[in-house]
Amino acid sequence: MIKPAVSVKIALLAVALLYLYSLWHREPDVDDAWIGEHAYWLVEKGYVKSELMHGITNQHVRNIVHHKLFTLNGALFITLFSFSLWTLKSVSLMWLLIFGVIFFITIRRKEGSPAAWFAMLLMAVNAFIFQYSFVYRPEIMVMTLGFISWLFLDQYLHNKSRYALIFSGLFAGLAASAHLNGLIFIMAGGLLLLWNRKLLPAIIFGLSVLPSLMIYFFDFTREYGFSYWLYQLNDAPALHKSSILPHSLSFFGKIFREHMRFFHSPAEISQSLLLLFCLILGYPFLKQKKALLRYFLLLVISLSLVAVHTTSKYMLMYMPFILYIITITFLHIYDGRKTEQKLLRGIEVKKAWPWAVALLFIYFSIGMIRNIQISTRKFDPGKHAELSNKYIGTRQDTVRVIAPMDFIFNEIEHFERIQGDLSFADMQKAGHDLHGKSFLKMADSLGIHYLLLSDHYLEKFGLDGFTVADFRSAGFTVAGKEENLQIIKNEEP
Repeated sequence: MIKPAVSVKIALLAVALLYLYSLWHREPDVDDAWIGEHAYWLVEKGYVKSELMHGITNQHVRNIVHHKLFTLNGALFITLFSFSLWTLKSVSLMWLLIFGVIFFITIRRKEGSPAAWFAMLLMAVNAFIFQYSFVYRPEIMVMTLGFISWLFLDQYLHNKSRYALIFSGLFAGLAASAHLNGLIFIMAGGLLLLWNRKLLPAIIFGLSVLPSLMIYFFDFTREYGFSYWLYQLNDAPALHKSSILPHSLSFFGKIFREHMRFFHSPAEISQSLLLLFCLILGYPFLKQKKALLRYFLLLVISLSLVAVHTTSKYMLMYMPFILYIITITFLHIYDGRKTEQKLLRGIEVKKAWPWAVALLFIYFSIGMIRNIQISTRKFDPGKHAELSNKYIGTRQDTVRVIAPMDFIFNEIEHFERIQGDLSFADMQKAGHDLHGKSFLKMADSLGIHYLLLSDHYLEKFGLDGFTVADFRSAGFTVAGKEENLQIIKNEEP
């Protein structure tokens, strides 16, 4: 019979092989283009702007609402390896590798080698880590920096090392510089110190945050400063979030919507049920890690206050703590499954064991189904060039197009402007009438030469029922259709 420790390593190897296969021509995420363009222009122009979101809060002129440290990291990779989908995705992959090493060493040192390997398997199967560790988004970077901040803070709580406290603040500031949601590590760290009645250390921690947090303001200028930042932050349709509460109370009302983050889909639900099971039944021994539980609670509450949306991907920022809690609880139950040990309210471990296995099986099954789906969706990096040459020709440097966001990959240097279809969807959110001929009129006013629209956006912009005559009456002609894209030409831009 194969020993459990060996089984865990075999399963981990299998998931790792699937992950490696998934990297090959993995399908782009909309954020690969949306956020990746920021790094591209930083390298090209020395500042961040966005042609994809042309017309939204003046982003085509200057954009200072972006993930600052993450953008700098992306710009470094572009400088070293040139602009490509693979280059951008590799940024998050690098941070996953850094996190994996730190996480494994931490769990092995604190809980032992079997726990460390089991934690790595939980991490590898996790649908969100599997997906977003190869997407150009800052969550994996923030997760890593935030976890390092916690490790230094935990070290301070155990040995009162002032250097550890300072480094904890520095890494919390770096996390916030990479994504403003990283402010949760500043909030949780400071509040945990206050919870432990350590006022002076909390002040030192707060001051230690400032040097690294200043990175966020690297591209603020006299012309594009705080007021411009507030304008872009408050007026961006993508950052709008409706609330039934008065504006003065909506900030705190977000706490009561936070549960939605944990129950969006089967992937979140399976993880959340396993976490709740471990937190509730494992509390008698989890409470020995009081600082960990308090910090995790503060992170959850802080994210509910800071985050604009209840999207599940933001959970990645405190995912290490979820995996840690599940690991130590599950292994405790495993070790006591044949004994008379008691859990919460006198429940015997041997009775809880089948439930733990069932919940873990559901977590693994749903995670692997989603991971296989991600792995099998592939992207042809040459298809955009083929389409461009067929319908637009080889002289594209004076051509402006509306196209899918991922059209920038391998094409951004060939066009005068590639404006994302998503930008017009955002304009619709802002109240613009962009339906039917109104949309075509807007495209014409922006000097757009070609529209490359999917069936989804044809319907969204009210063009799905347009005939050839309808397009012609607005000054456009249908040039053709390739797969899911209809190519529409502006006759006189």
